[in-house]
Amino acid sequence: MAEDAERADSQRRQPEQVDPPQNPAATASMRRGLEAAAAEDYEAAAEAFTEAIAAAPRNANARYNLALARQRLGESDAAVLSYLRAIYLDPGLKAAYKNLGHLYRERGEDEHALEAFRGVVELDNSDGEAYTNIGDLYLEMGFFDDAALAYRQAQIVNAENALAAERLREAREEIARQAENLAELERDVDSRPHELDRYERLCDAYLMAHREKDALNLANQMVALAPDEPAAYETLALVHETMDNAEEAAATWQKIVELAPDDTEAWERLANWRQETGDLDGAIDAYNHALQLNPDATSVRFNKAEALREAQRYDEAIAIFRELAHQFSDSHDDDDLLVEVYTGLAASLNLSERHAEALEVAQKLLKHFPEDPGAPYEKASALEGLGLRDEAIAEFERAIELDPLNPGVRNDLANAYLASGRAAEAVDMAESAVALEPEFADAHETLAQALLASGRTDEAEESARRAAELHAAMGEESKS
Repeated sequence: MAEDAERADSQRRQPEQVDPPQNPAATASMRRGLEAAAAEDYEAAAEAFTEAIAAAPRNANARYNLALARQRLGESDAAVLSYLRAIYLDPGLKAAYKNLGHLYRERGEDEHALEAFRGVVELDNSDGEAYTNIGDLYLEMGFFDDAALAYRQAQIVNAENALAAERLREAREEIARQAENLAELERDVDSRPHELDRYERLCDAYLMAHREKDALNLANQMVALAPDEPAAYETLALVHETMDNAEEAAATWQKIVELAPDDTEAWERLANWRQETGDLDGAIDAYNHALQLNPDATSVRFNKAEALREAQRYDEAIAIFRELAHQFSDSHDDDDLLVEVYTGLAASLNLSERHAEALEVAQKLLKHFPEDPGAPYEKASALEGLGLRDEAIAEFERAIELDPLNPGVRNDLANAYLASGRAAEAVDMAESAVALEPEFADAHETLAQALLASGRTDEAEESARRAAELHAAMGEESKS
């Protein structure tokens, strides 16, 4: 694949310093880090670059070099975070985007990899290797037309890019095969336009080809052909779900339960999509219908409890979570579900300010599932509610060790640091949350407060402005 040569190059690349920091301590640490990396002692390199960051926290190159060292050590999460911190400090750091793209690919996170490589070409539209990597991602994801465009752009940038030319031919072959398959299925529908199952096969093929509008038109034809057939509406619902049309998906499942009122799964799907649209009362009502048909449906009971918690009906949510916990605690038939149940119970107790009970549940969860990040997080929330802030901070830090790329936990820890008068740590933690999720309005708001507490007024005003913009875009009011 095209990324192989590029990845090999990034793996050979040693930490480097483009713009030396002016801080003498940081300069000395950077030098030690570079020397250690040259000797392939990446543990020592990471330690030195960490010292450089401590001396000069806004040194993007130190964070970039730390990311490279972490990547060479196989510390994938730490490397991702360091690359993102470097980009946050220096959005023009092209090498960070490129290495991050390769790292995301190694992690199987193709959407994130695509975003990273797009960052490369936004900074440098003459980077043919980045266009080739974008093409490879699109090709693997089945977006063959987009892949062809990317490979063509790679050739425009460099007419001698033989790899892009080869991959462009592969993309064109896939486009041709896909077109022929669709044409055959379309002819099949045309030959027997009253047989619903033929439409279903063609609709599935349209979705596989990412031709959602064609799939939607065809699904509507199915409904017109068989207006009393639930299967036609199920196909239409699938199309709306694929297109993230939540309101339309909910309306379609409503029609399905009208046609098939004894379909438990249909009621649950209706509830799911009502919940997605924020219609919590409607979602709970649909979950209740599903439970009337099948009182023991575990997923329905769990999802109803989640909807009740979201609707701030905490006592009802707690009751269901307790029933599920009792049912599954002894059997251990589904440990993943049990973790979710205990986490949901602890969260509901915390939200209802029953922190002592939440603490008890979180400790039980920690005892049986010590590697689950939800347990220390809920324990931290309970401890904070009980006024035990130092103990809460320790548990938030433990949660981050288990889930280092969770911006929400980082934001909560930043707030806890801030409340404890640890403004510098709050700034660092809030910046990491923003680096992980740039559209996270609450994190920008926390960062603004931490910067203000640190006496960095101008930066605080900028972060507050960004927080207000993001809250406004979501139709929310700023919390500060």
